[in-house]
Amino acid sequence: MTPSSVSPPVWPRLLNQVFGTPHQQGCRAATRGKLSKAVAIWHEAARAGDADCQLALAEALWHGQGTLPDPAAALRWYEQAALAGRPLAQARLAAAYAMGIPETNLRQGKPSTAFVKDRSKARHWAKMAAEQGYVDAQVLLAWLLSREEDEAARDVVGAIDWYGRALDQGSTAAMIGLAGLISAGEVPGQGPEDAFELYRKAADQGNKTAFYHLGVCLLQGTGVVADPKEAQRWLRRAADGGITGAIRLLGLIYLRGLGGEPVDMGQAETWLRRGAVKGDTESMVLLADLHATGKAVIANQAEAILWYVTASDAGYARATTALAKAHQTGQGVLVDHDRAITLFEQVADEDPEARFQLGLCHLLGKGVPVNQALAAQHLLKAAEQRHPDATYNYGAFLYNGIGVPQDRSAAMVFYNAAAELGSASGQYRMAHAYAAGREVPEDPDRAITLFTAAAEQEHHIAQVNLVRMLLKHRPDDRAAVEKWRERMQASGHARTPETATVLAELKWRLDRDAEGALALLSAFVPEGDPLGQYVREMIAKDSHSLSADGGTQAPKSRLPGSRKSRRNPQRP
Repeated sequence: MTPSSVSPPVWPRLLNQVFGTPHQQGCRAATRGKLSKAVAIWHEAARAGDADCQLALAEALWHGQGTLPDPAAALRWYEQAALAGRPLAQARLAAAYAMGIPETNLRQGKPSTAFVKDRSKARHWAKMAAEQGYVDAQVLLAWLLSREEDEAARDVVGAIDWYGRALDQGSTAAMIGLAGLISAGEVPGQGPEDAFELYRKAADQGNKTAFYHLGVCLLQGTGVVADPKEAQRWLRRAADGGITGAIRLLGLIYLRGLGGEPVDMGQAETWLRRGAVKGDTESMVLLADLHATGKAVIANQAEAILWYVTASDAGYARATTALAKAHQTGQGVLVDHDRAITLFEQVADEDPEARFQLGLCHLLGKGVPVNQALAAQHLLKAAEQRHPDATYNYGAFLYNGIGVPQDRSAAMVFYNAAAELGSASGQYRMAHAYAAGREVPEDPDRAITLFTAAAEQEHHIAQVNLVRMLLKHRPDDRAAVEKWRERMQASGHARTPETATVLAELKWRLDRDAEGALALLSAFVPEGDPLGQYVREMIAKDSHSLSADGGTQAPKSRLPGSRKSRRNPQRP
């Protein structure tokens, strides 16, 4: 046999037998640290249609190994390998489309990178890889099917099936995904206890995300008896494994005293800083809030701004809103109302607080001309985003005809919605209505419930009215009255006329201390104040009755009507 009688395709096979395939040659070069040579070998073979080299080249381009990172080029090669049936390439494409593909474009003549998502393509490629038994793709496909925003495309049954297939291969990620569906009540016949067991099983196999979920369950008592100490043990293991959610939650435990842990701003700051340094934008904002509000161990306004800017640059809308507020007040930055408006407008569609602030700016003329109609539009949009205070304020606009036609029936709907969303002003307004029987049927019990909800948020006028409602409708519940008396005495509103008046009234009603009551009135309540005058007259009349009866007659329980707040309730 002469060389000329051997067909051309035989030569590559012979070369591969001697030197290995181009993919193997590239891998050997990479192993020896010659990454650029490996990329060159793969690139040449990829152009010739070698699917293994197409995949290897895509990986190098995506991660910037042996070449500059080029996500766009990487995706093109991933697609070529995926079309050739390589499940890893299909899974990589699916993940890229699910999480966001970088797309280079030009904006004002400057290159920028935007990340765009395509859930349809993500599902397509995930399914291709999943059907070949690629376990990570099975988990991703299940996640995509269960998290689809379009209800028509959402398929929980399919998600459960794919999680099950991945579970059969021992995937701890599938255990966590299925546990999440169970926790959401979407798996028939299974409950929180089953979710907890799946988290436990994944944790036993060393899954760090499972450590975090176990900690959350133990902290909240979900599917297991609450055990804050054990919860912290698992959360610390997750934090040591780099799970930012666990780091942030440990910070919140100390920041808010969760699980019975005493509030410790030093520990909170330590954990939140650790999360911020790892790039967790929520930790950045929480840490910035500590400094901005002076709660940090050594508060630093400049550091607050630094973290707000960093988180804002990373696309976290709440940070941008906080930065805009700082420009309104000059806290850590120069006062710049124009800049504040620009920042609010950037994130108004994402952050209801930014939209609400825009409404207030147009109402009060901060950085823009006063425009009540435009203010009303922003407040309505924020209300549609379920912002509690915007919902209340739009109700106030309707009630008073500010920027919109007056419509008091519609106003009550917004007031009630605000109360349900947790607005202290909304709760107070509806409580006042139920107490007086105006616009709604009189209902003292409902009024007390709503006054209590607002009072718990330190709405001091609600606290005043709550005490008066308790005295009138629940005179035997002295413990509740004493509780709120102590809260009011310790609050920053103890010297306001409203609070001082009711404290003076209690001083007489409960303690029969006329001297102390009159001293409070004299110190903090103007002479012409009608409620202050009412209490003075009550003390004088009841004191006269006590003297006439030899001191045996208890003070009479008479109350004035509920008193409206004197302040402008733009925000509770």
